[in-house]
Amino acid sequence: MPNTFGPHAAMETNDLVAFVIFWLAYLPLLLLKPESYRIPSIISAVLVLIATLAVFTWAFVKQGSGGSLFSNPECMLTFWPKTVYGIGNLQGSQLAWVMVRCINSGIGGWAGGVNFSRYVVHPGDQVYGQIFSIPQYLLGSNILGIVTTSCAQGFYPNEPLLWKPNDLLQAIQRNEVPVTRAAVFFAAFAFFLSQRSVTIRFRKGQHMLVVARVVIGGMDLAALCPRYIDIRRGSLIIAVIGICINPWKIMNTASSFISAISGYTVFLGPLTGIMIADYHLLRYRRIKLSHLFLPQTRRDYWFWHGLNWRAHIAWVLGVWASLPGFCASATPTSVIISTAWVYVLYSLSGG
Repeated sequence: MPNTFGPHAAMETNDLVAFVIFWLAYLPLLLLKPESYRIPSIISAVLVLIATLAVFTWAFVKQGSGGSLFSNPECMLTFWPKTVYGIGNLQGSQLAWVMVRCINSGIGGWAGGVNFSRYVVHPGDQVYGQIFSIPQYLLGSNILGIVTTSCAQGFYPNEPLLWKPNDLLQAIQRNEVPVTRAAVFFAAFAFFLSQRSVTIRFRKGQHMLVVARVVIGGMDLAALCPRYIDIRRGSLIIAVIGICINPWKIMNTASSFISAISGYTVFLGPLTGIMIADYHLLRYRRIKLSHLFLPQTRRDYWFWHGLNWRAHIAWVLGVWASLPGFCASATPTSVIISTAWVYVLYSLSGG
């Protein structure tokens, strides 16, 4: 398909066509109840697991080893220089602090799973998934993606580092025999399904699951304005906003924005600490459910005009210490600080 866009569009014509088709395909799913996503999510999870293992096995066998990332790590800097938080060859304390920051970034992605924990059958069922399943899944899928990227750099030396699954599949089409088109199609279809229902970490970073993220936004809007917005209406509003923010520009040009989004735990850490302290230390895990739904001054959770101003002050005090590092991460050319240790530990220091 010929490209009719200019060089500053951050996308090509075929990308726009694919985006519109994908958006129209998942839009009807927003009309379903969140409970309806369970079976499709299980099916797509199985299919994408098969596709991921197949691509990993093919790349590892074709390369015959783990690739240059393991045999000659220094050569990777020639392909990806100084893009790991602005640092090139990582050694000593620099390497340690970058690893700590990556762990905190992973905690931020982990925190998103609680949005659907409200649909568990029995109280406490979500604990097993968050303690055992999520860490194993994230660790395993990241390892598969890193090794696959390293192998691809070995047998496709003229290609850039292929962190994204779609870039890898396109490189396979360009460099392999035509018969591989069928395999590329089935793998791409599996990843397409994963975008509609489950999260797949296959590179350094993550593909955000579209339906779940939109539904989560719908839940938040429904909580803010329950009289006018339900989960379906809120999901449709978020879907429209998703187009207005030009996500193709974010993914293709705004690396600082992606870095900022990865640090949103700066704001969640203090919030989590406040909720833990309130529930475990102040209320001893006892909540009067009837008081949660009665907006009256004599109720336990009405506070001051419905707002707990003490919690707001505690949240601000928990966030402010990490803000300089957060701003420096989002705009490294505009904000320069001598150290960002507090920001690197934002998940713990904020809480």
